[in-house]
Amino acid sequence: MKGLEVAKDFYTEWGKEYLKNSFPELTNRVAIGRISGSDVIGADDNISKDHNWGPQFTIFLSEDDYSKYGEKLSAVMNAEAPNPWKGYRLDGGGDKSVNVESIPNWIKTWLGFSKKPSRNEDWEMIVKEGIAGGINVGRESTLYFLRHGAIWYDGSGEMSAWREALRYYPEKIWFIRVAEELFRVWQYGEYNFVQRVAKRNDPLANAVCIGEFVNSVMRTYLLLNRDYTPYWKWLAHEFRKLEEAQTVAPMLEELVSANNTEKQVEIVLKLSGDIYQEIKNGGIITGENNEHLLPLLSAHLELLAKGKSS
Repeated sequence: MKGLEVAKDFYTEWGKEYLKNSFPELTNRVAIGRISGSDVIGADDNISKDHNWGPQFTIFLSEDDYSKYGEKLSAVMNAEAPNPWKGYRLDGGGDKSVNVESIPNWIKTWLGFSKKPSRNEDWEMIVKEGIAGGINVGRESTLYFLRHGAIWYDGSGEMSAWREALRYYPEKIWFIRVAEELFRVWQYGEYNFVQRVAKRNDPLANAVCIGEFVNSVMRTYLLLNRDYTPYWKWLAHEFRKLEEAQTVAPMLEELVSANNTEKQVEIVLKLSGDIYQEIKNGGIITGENNEHLLPLLSAHLELLAKGKSS
């Protein structure tokens, strides 16, 4: 049985009734679900069971309700929560059967928003224009889990309103985000690996460069599908859910396992060319910028300009 199923069953059969009986005044105001952990995206396995897996859920409260009830709710429910639940045990240092969170505090802590974004500038704490520093990977991963996580009940609608407001980047921010990853695909692919690293034949440098290239290729395809990108550990798992992964994943796997740099150079050039053609054929770029630059760098500059245009 997958962890999310165990967690939902735990809430439905125990948590829901406990809340109704012990905190009836909160029943119609809470949001309940799971929006963090490998089980949220179906990536859990036997290894995952050592922490934050199984009979566990989160209660999200308004700021006022959290100040009045949060501490007591957490203490009482965790003291009473059955563990194991139907043979499934919650293990790991510090794990709680019931996590209790203030919605605005959780949003501020993990994403940086004090209010729902209404302008492009509001997204700057996640997307940084230019390449220095780049994307805030942790916050984008949290956005991914917030979007794909499970909310089984939302009495007040406050959590659902935040999820809708943060569902995806505005178009101009998306241009900047894609531009950042295209730069990295170019930087670690055609520019550094093909023109420099592969010629030096240093296996450690090769591994680092190829790893960064593969990372950004997968992130690029998720972005082109108008999705966020998750924490690196689950990036490959989520990338493989894409239709494009049917053809791209085998090439990436061959790239990281190839025994010679000539083959790796061939694959890097193939993948780079395919990405460029996809964004050009999809009308995301015109491809008419600086013909003296390698295509992906030219595409990066065009998208960055579109993102910064008024």
